[in-house]
Amino acid sequence: MKKELVTLFLLIVSILGYAQVGINTPNPQGALHVDGAKDNPATGVPSVTQQANDITVTPIGNVGLGTVAPIVKLDMVGTTFGIKNSPGSGSWDNIWFNVTPSIPSINVSGAEAGLQFNVGSNAVGTYGDGQTLTTVATMLSNGNMGVGITTPTNTLDVNGTTRVRSITAVAGTNVVTPVYSDANGVLVKASPSAVYGGTTSNSVSVASGATAPLITGIIQGVYKAVVIASDGCVYVATADYFVNNFSFNNSFAIRGITGLLSPSATKGPTFAETNQTTTVTTWSGKPTCQDGGDSSALNYTLTMPSAGTINVTNNGNVARSYKIILTRID
Repeated sequence: MKKELVTLFLLIVSILGYAQVGINTPNPQGALHVDGAKDNPATGVPSVTQQANDITVTPIGNVGLGTVAPIVKLDMVGTTFGIKNSPGSGSWDNIWFNVTPSIPSINVSGAEAGLQFNVGSNAVGTYGDGQTLTTVATMLSNGNMGVGITTPTNTLDVNGTTRVRSITAVAGTNVVTPVYSDANGVLVKASPSAVYGGTTSNSVSVASGATAPLITGIIQGVYKAVVIASDGCVYVATADYFVNNFSFNNSFAIRGITGLLSPSATKGPTFAETNQTTTVTTWSGKPTCQDGGDSSALNYTLTMPSAGTINVTNNGNVARSYKIILTRID
């Protein structure tokens, strides 16, 4: 009798081991198949609508919610998936995933009113799996996001170093404002913004004896200008100028300050200030170069025909390129 019972038990186990179990359906599509609405057909694969209320477990352990053919460990088909701390309405710590909008979203509500991302290490800790969790990012309901910090106080609060792998370059004539950091590490611009410290630049190539706009569209204000020219023999001429740029009562003017020619013992240029809008810049000590330029090749004249524009005249014997950088100081 005992031998017969053992044989019967092994037979039942064997049958269960290979059978498909269906709940509310005589047509199970997996090792375990629950038809929540009891609307599946007796034969064949249920339709998409019929699968929407089904739960399926495949022989390899994949679980499907809303699908009878899960292809991953947990395969859910639906528009919203949520996790609650309690079943009641308005419970704390609710999180749900919404895939109906054009941009899928992760939504969080509750007393904390935020979302935190934690990463565990293999170190022994106080958590159930023996891991210590480190907060890598936090998002608060006020829109602040922190990296490496749980209480971000700014829209983006980074507790650590930051790297930007590519920065878009702007046209040289666009005005850009330098960025600084205050005592708390918060990035700021010079105050008032887009006034003090703003820079703009441009480059032109001018034939011998010709005149061309060096820079145009200068915003009204007071500037420090740097003009750079060089030849094919490594001689670089750098000169500083003050620029007043106001259209009211024709209050625009330019004046040379100082400069540097290297390599040269002479170093600085001479400035002939013929009027408030013209500065003739002459360099001495530059020898003839293989690019054809003689000792006059780096000489030029800067003029302001109107507020907002600085022209350059090439006083040398060969074509020359000029670069100007303007920094606003008032």
